[in-house]
Amino acid sequence: MNLRGGTVEFALDTLGNDIRANLAQNGFLEAFGYPEQPWTGNSIPYREDPCGSVNTEEEVVKYLGSYWLGRGWLQINPSLRDAIVGKVWEIYANAFEHGRSDIGIFSCGQFYPNLRVLKLAAVDFGVGIPANVRECLSKPEMRDCDALRWALCAGNSTCTGIARGMGLDLLKSFLKANQGRLEIYSHRGYTVIDMDTELHLDRCSRFQGTLVNITLKCDESFFDLAS
Repeated sequence: MNLRGGTVEFALDTLGNDIRANLAQNGFLEAFGYPEQPWTGNSIPYREDPCGSVNTEEEVVKYLGSYWLGRGWLQINPSLRDAIVGKVWEIYANAFEHGRSDIGIFSCGQFYPNLRVLKLAAVDFGVGIPANVRECLSKPEMRDCDALRWALCAGNSTCTGIARGMGLDLLKSFLKANQGRLEIYSHRGYTVIDMDTELHLDRCSRFQGTLVNITLKCDESFFDLAS
């Protein structure tokens, strides 16, 4: 795979058998030209959504509703499921509209039956949330972690940068009740939100783009509000 003048190679012989099996199961290996064929299992299929694709919102919402929250791993009523899917779509929408990525967004996930957790990851390799926030607020000195905090605040919107807040208030409330976890990496900024914590900090390492990782507990005892 070539991007920005660089070449990426996968050293698959360094992976454990379980990890390679998961990458085969969700279709990642097939997407990059390897002979392993995907199959139905515990994975949320690997997905690529180029910027500007036709019917992208409809396809992503169907993907999230059917393959992430619609497999029976998580006991949740349809109205709440649809509301959460709509909020997660905002993550995609912001990346499409303001990420300025040449290659779009990549998604995948996994259900871990022994741990009873369900994970979803979405990543783009665009300019990142902090760069957009600094630009639209005309605050070039703003720390990456403060930019993430601002972007996650309800009601924050801009005219020239991020067109709306990331729309995660409902998702955050749900994750806290569920004892789940939301993590966002963008540039040096790192956000983690769980039942007891909402933390925004700057890391030493830098991630070019934005990575969002959502973890849900599939324990029905935490879903009184979802019934």
